[in-house]
Amino acid sequence: MFDNPITSSGYITPAMAEAWSVRASVRAWYEVEAALAAAEADAGMIPREAAEAIGAAVEPSDEVIAAISAGASGNPFTRGLDALRGSLPEHASRWVHYGATTQDIMDTARALQIRESLGLVQDELGELERALVHGAHEQAGTVMVARTNGQFALPTTLGYRYARWAESVRRSRRRLDETTPRATVAQFSGAAGTYASMGERGSQVARGVAAELGLPFAEVAWHAERDTITELCATLAIAGQTLAKIAEDLFDMQRSDFAEAAEEMDVHFSGSSTMPQKRNPFDTMKISVAARVAAGSAATVLTQPPSSLERDHRALEVDRDAVPRIFAAVHGAAAKLVHLLAALRFDTERLYANAAAEGVLTVTEGIMMAFAPRIGHGRAHDVVQEFATEHRRSGVGLEEFVANYGPFGGDGAMGQETLAEQLAGIDLEAIQRPESYTGQAERIAREI
Repeated sequence: MFDNPITSSGYITPAMAEAWSVRASVRAWYEVEAALAAAEADAGMIPREAAEAIGAAVEPSDEVIAAISAGASGNPFTRGLDALRGSLPEHASRWVHYGATTQDIMDTARALQIRESLGLVQDELGELERALVHGAHEQAGTVMVARTNGQFALPTTLGYRYARWAESVRRSRRRLDETTPRATVAQFSGAAGTYASMGERGSQVARGVAAELGLPFAEVAWHAERDTITELCATLAIAGQTLAKIAEDLFDMQRSDFAEAAEEMDVHFSGSSTMPQKRNPFDTMKISVAARVAAGSAATVLTQPPSSLERDHRALEVDRDAVPRIFAAVHGAAAKLVHLLAALRFDTERLYANAAAEGVLTVTEGIMMAFAPRIGHGRAHDVVQEFATEHRRSGVGLEEFVANYGPFGGDGAMGQETLAEQLAGIDLEAIQRPESYTGQAERIAREI
C-alpha cells in the first residue's frame, strides 16, 4: 500500500517521501561524514583542506545516486562510501570515514532525518490544531447530541467536540516535543562505544560532530539500547491514533442515519462507480488505515528482541523499515485531516434534530438536577426514571406526568404535598429543550 506507486499517493505526502528518499538518505550520510571531518580537523587529526573538500561533497550527484542504487548486493552504506571517495581528490578521499564505524554514521544520519520529519509532522499538527480551534470557536453554540456506548447521552455542542479534538492534538504535539531531544541524539563512539579508534580525542570529536550537526550529545553510546527510537515510534503511533479518533468521529457523523456531516463530492475520489448518489468518506477511512499501519510498525519495533550486548545490527534493520513508514503514515494522515476539515460541511439543522430526536429523554439528567433541590437527589432520580419508563410506554409528557403524580410523601413541613406542588415554579417546558442542558460546552469551546 505504501510502496506501490498506484496507492502510495493516498497516504504519503511529497515532503515526507523526499525526507526518506534515497537522495535524502545519502545526503544525511554525507552530512555526518562532513561533520566528522570538520570535527577531526578541529582536533588536529586530519588536514583542514581534506575536511573542506569532504564538506563540499555533501550533496550527492546523480552519478553518485546511480552508483549506490546500482549495487546488486552488500551494504548500501559501503557503496555510498565508495561513491563519496570516488568523487573526491586523493588528498581528501583518504580521510573519509576516518576512525568511524558504519552504525555511528547511520544512526546519526537517521537522527537528522528524524529531526526533519518531526518538523514536518509538527508543522502539520500545528496547522491541524489551528483548524480545530477555529472550528471550536465557530461552532461553539451549535447544539448536537453526545453519544456514549453508541447511545444518545446528553446534549452538547459541535464546538465542544472540536475542542476535545484540539486538546488531544495539543497533547500529541507536547509529547513529540518532549521526545525530540531524546530521539535525535548524535551517535559517535566507535565500534564498541569506547571511542578507542580516536584515542584521547574521541569524546572531543564526538562532541564536535554533534555540534556541527546541531544535534544533542550523549557520551555514553546508545547503539544497543533502542529505547529512544522505540519511544519515538510509540509517540508517533499515539499521534496517529489521535488523528484516527477524530477521523472515526467524522466517519460516524457522515453515516446516512446520522447525516450530520458530509465531505464534498469528488467523482474521482469520494464517488461510487455504480451508485451515483454516494459520497463515500474515503478521507476518514484512509486516516484510520494510516494510523493502523503506524501502530503496527510501532508494535514491531516494541516487540523486537532487545539488541545483543554492545551491538546488534538487527535492530537497525527493523528501524530502517519502521521509522520512515510510521512518519509517512502519521504525516500523511495529518495532512489529509487538515484537507478534510476544510472540505467538510455540517448540517446544523440535522445536528439539532438528532439532539431532539429522543425528545425529553435526552435531558432527563437535567430534569433530575432541576428537581433534586426540591425533593432530594435520590427521589429525583427515581421519579425521573419512572417518568422515562412511562414516557417510553405511553408517550406521556413531563407536564402531564408531574400534574398527575398525586401525593408525594415527604417529611417535616412537606407533609403530603403533591409532586406538582413541590416543583412549583420550575419551567417544565424550558428544561426539556436540548439547548437548556449543554452545560459549559459553549464556554469551553470559545475559550480553547
